[in-house]
Amino acid sequence: MRAELVAQVAKPSASRVGAHTGRVTLAAVLAFSLAGVATGGAVAATGVLTPSSSVVISMEEMQTVSFPGTEILGAPLVISGSGETVVELGPRPDGATALSLYVGCIDAGRYEIAIDDLSESFVECDKGSGDADSLGGSSSQLELGAEQPQTLIVHGASADRYVVWVAWSAPPVTPGSSQAQVDALADGVVKREEYVAGLDRYIACMEASGWSVNVIDREAKVIDYRIEAIAGADDLRCYAAEFVKLDMAWQISQE
Repeated sequence: MRAELVAQVAKPSASRVGAHTGRVTLAAVLAFSLAGVATGGAVAATGVLTPSSSVVISMEEMQTVSFPGTEILGAPLVISGSGETVVELGPRPDGATALSLYVGCIDAGRYEIAIDDLSESFVECDKGSGDADSLGGSSSQLELGAEQPQTLIVHGASADRYVVWVAWSAPPVTPGSSQAQVDALADGVVKREEYVAGLDRYIACMEASGWSVNVIDREAKVIDYRIEAIAGADDLRCYAAEFVKLDMAWQISQE
């Protein structure tokens, strides 16, 4: 597994396709230990996430996840498996308001994500680690309510392998929506033209900040695009202001 992951490390490309996706490579994931390596068949892996000292993630040094400005509370847990993986979350550290999560696809497939058996999101990859461009996968911030969560569960088909990177975190306060995004959401229905217009505003915001965004397939139901590098705070600001709510509402409507 370790040799295979090292062999698949690629340039820091970027994509946001499917629910709660992000920009990821596996360049730094090997700084942490991998546990629960699957050897085939239905394997239920388990892990324990425990708090320790506070650190701040560096986007320059840690390109495995896309959490700009997020404070990571304690050491991340990295675990690999297939079938169902259960992470016992343990006590929540002071100040933690979210779980920062990255699910990377070793095999192509769909991986469901839940907290305490309540479905949160999913990751779907049409290619696994055999893809020369990247491992494939997605990062997300799972916001926490007042109650103490007990478990994080990732579930895929019995033979489909994946990697989970998870940590307690305190994300930065995201910017508010632009008036254009608010207006597009006002009637509770996201039309195709509103979805595309939101993407175009996001791209314009990124380009005004000096970043290049390459649209791969504008005609796809969920538009595939790439950012030239990990854009950090600029991406967070532009995505939140112009596109995130439209993007998520549109993707949900296409399920």
